[in-house]
Amino acid sequence: MGEDGDLTKCTDTLLRNPGKLGEWLSVADKHMQSYAQEHKKSQEEKPITFLLPKAHAFMRPLIETYASNIEAFTEYLVGLRDRFDRNSAAYKEVQKVYRRINGRYIQQQRRERMDRAVAKAEELYDEIPFMQRMQWMAKLEHQWAKQRLDFLEAHRKQYKNGRLPAEDRVKRLAEFWDQIDTEINEGKLPNWNLPNPGATQP
Repeated sequence: MGEDGDLTKCTDTLLRNPGKLGEWLSVADKHMQSYAQEHKKSQEEKPITFLLPKAHAFMRPLIETYASNIEAFTEYLVGLRDRFDRNSAAYKEVQKVYRRINGRYIQQQRRERMDRAVAKAEELYDEIPFMQRMQWMAKLEHQWAKQRLDFLEAHRKQYKNGRLPAEDRVKRLAEFWDQIDTEINEGKLPNWNLPNPGATQP
């Protein structure tokens, strides 16, 4: 998991208390969100004040390490989860927390990706009225969704049972979104000023 020092001690405490794991990780997540908000307001490397209840003080290294990196926190959770048997209560509790936080991370990525797409489209095609921009965004989301399904289906056919293993699905999705990010960077986006919204910049 790449921990060292105080973070390792925190992780050890979590692992020694599987019955409290789900509760503690959920609490840590709430503190991380508060920490990130306070850090953002202070506009400094560390928030001016960040107080933790005494019972949660041992989680400070975890909170400070991952508050501004939700992707790394999801990876930490997977590593933590996999220390337990798949059928154990602890595994299932960590998995619940992971699903919730990973869902939030996916939504964050989605917003950031669309923001980049809109900024690039404005650079290429100039600004457009709000409602027209919203329609363009909805169509682009639909286009990406169809491309994603086609991409996964193509890889699914490589397996005899027609099912894509969960770990492979995560890897393939990462590949797909890397391709989309490259297309955004290269300006391969529909021209929102053309009658045909599917047309792209030549």
